[in-house]
Amino acid sequence: MKRFDRETGVVYTETTSAVVESMVPTWMYQARGKRSKKSTLRSRGSGCSTLQAMALRSCAFHADFFEPETLQWGGWHYASRIYHHLLTTEALTYNSWAIFQAAYPADINPHQHFHIPPSTHTYAPTLLPSLTSRLSNLSHPLITHLCIRNFALTFTDLTSLLCIPTLGALVLEQARPGGLSEITSRHFLDFARAAREKGGLQRLRVLVVCDFGLGKGVVLRGMSGFPALRLVGVVNSKTSVMHGEDVAGWRCVEEDELGKGVNGVWNASYLTSEKKMQDLYGLAGARGGEREGGERSVSITYGGGMGRSMHEATAWFVRDHAVQAEEMKKPEVGQQRVEGGVAKKRKIRTGKQMDVGSFLGAFK
Repeated sequence: MKRFDRETGVVYTETTSAVVESMVPTWMYQARGKRSKKSTLRSRGSGCSTLQAMALRSCAFHADFFEPETLQWGGWHYASRIYHHLLTTEALTYNSWAIFQAAYPADINPHQHFHIPPSTHTYAPTLLPSLTSRLSNLSHPLITHLCIRNFALTFTDLTSLLCIPTLGALVLEQARPGGLSEITSRHFLDFARAAREKGGLQRLRVLVVCDFGLGKGVVLRGMSGFPALRLVGVVNSKTSVMHGEDVAGWRCVEEDELGKGVNGVWNASYLTSEKKMQDLYGLAGARGGEREGGERSVSITYGGGMGRSMHEATAWFVRDHAVQAEEMKKPEVGQQRVEGGVAKKRKIRTGKQMDVGSFLGAFK
């Protein structure tokens, strides 16, 4: 529709268009600090900066373009100054952290956290493929804690998590914009079967599923094949069938010491999401009799604000080690029994024994 401006006498047509966003993800170069503005790197005091301060600000600004070999050549004496400058200015990005992690894994902070906000106002996790691709390249001594919050996850999104070999704690908070979840019971069981067939999530120790609308039986039966899984939390999903008879191999934690500790961590409003994942991971490890050997971890929270309420029903389940040990002792179908270190041969009934000559004569 054409419009007329009385002040200038111009006839114009007003049109609107949608915001065009780049298809190239940039979350790995983003930080809480305003490092992208070069004006913030200038000296605010009187007079000019020292040569060392100027070099430090320049290196901090170009930290994403370093190579691990370059940092190793300069030594930790100089690399530590750049690293601590990025920490104090909140300018440490995931990419720069990965560079320092590759160069000096034993010298940087043992626990690092990154928050990735949603790129668009949608319930689709558009940055998840890029995120899983980056996390799949992390070294095995490192533990990854991942929280995906307030997204409408699909079966494809779940299977994309199988390529993260270092995943130790996983929190999935499902969004249900239409009142229904995109993940059904069949999808969740297929996801667990795909993980077993692919050999994924072998180090997963803690799993929390929120608002998926799945009963405890589906979740626990699907997760029984994960060898390292110790603690499972089911939040606000068919609360009427949360408690009751235990599922084989799992025990509901309510009033004992472990249950109070887990609920205290999960319901604490003063703890951040990364701190909750670290504490739950430690509690699950202590439950399994594993000693914490100072494992280094990186925690990532992907999504916006918390979509669930702190007072929603939560049921926690721990693995029954006695049942797990019995299942591990059971021989597989078709497997020979071993007695005294020697495989026992199968006995053939007397009536079914046949001489080789008579057997070959049957083909004449």
